[in-house]
Amino acid sequence: MTLVAAWVAAGPAAADEHDDPWSRIRDGGDGVDVGLTVEQTQALADSYPPAASAESPVAWYDYVAVIDCIPPNSPDRPRLEICGFAVTFCEENVPDSSGPRSIIYRRTGYADGTDPTSWEPIGPTCFTDSVPARSGEPAVELTEAMIVEQFHRTDFALPQTVIQPPDGTALVNLPVYFELAWPDAGFAPAEVDTTTLVGRQVRIRPTLVGATYVTGDGTTIGPTTSLGGPYPDGGVTHTYDQPADVAPSITVEYGGEVSVDGGPWTTIPSTATIDGPSVDLQVLTSRNRLYSD
Repeated sequence: MTLVAAWVAAGPAAADEHDDPWSRIRDGGDGVDVGLTVEQTQALADSYPPAASAESPVAWYDYVAVIDCIPPNSPDRPRLEICGFAVTFCEENVPDSSGPRSIIYRRTGYADGTDPTSWEPIGPTCFTDSVPARSGEPAVELTEAMIVEQFHRTDFALPQTVIQPPDGTALVNLPVYFELAWPDAGFAPAEVDTTTLVGRQVRIRPTLVGATYVTGDGTTIGPTTSLGGPYPDGGVTHTYDQPADVAPSITVEYGGEVSVDGGPWTTIPSTATIDGPSVDLQVLTSRNRLYSD
């Protein structure tokens, strides 16, 4: 069981005023070490090193919750890997928790500039989002507003306009076929952008709400979820009724889904509108002439 064997219940040893009661593992009653309760996890914020306190913060404890998976997870990279064990353990054994199961590491920091001590594990918890950043500071909760803000920071893929005929010219009164193409750069629908917010792994997956095809002659098509396509089956076409030099483009409205710490995907209550680059199109008139031999 990964790192669990490193923590053995300390037993009823006598405690002095600096004894750390949270270093003991709480037993669920069936031999499963389910870790610290939410109250114990939150109470870490009130714990200080010897000779330090909230009134005299000459030193403090820093905390980090490392998801309980085999290496490479570490205090420096606490959420590099989210394994099935860490997620299902909390779901099965602590159903009212936030999960995933994490090991709390602690080190001592000093107000006089002395280098902090090395990280040391103090126990597991399924209340990962309740782990404080340091003594005297409550945990920073991940909020919906944070997720929405991060969604709007996503490097969305710029929608590319592909037209047919493909040589940048078209004829009056003949249909032009439009297609929405996604470039390699940026995040297109169904691609996943992963980041970390307040110590939580946040995955954002853009979705296509709708695309508006701007033909360049004052007409728009959509919004539609159609990606169009080439002749003869493409579903987005436009016929120009007079010669002109136009610059068609596509505007996409992105929605999004979010998954936190490997959890289920849920809808982000916001959208983002992205204008793609235009392409040059010359609409010409075709003239019929009679020639004699």
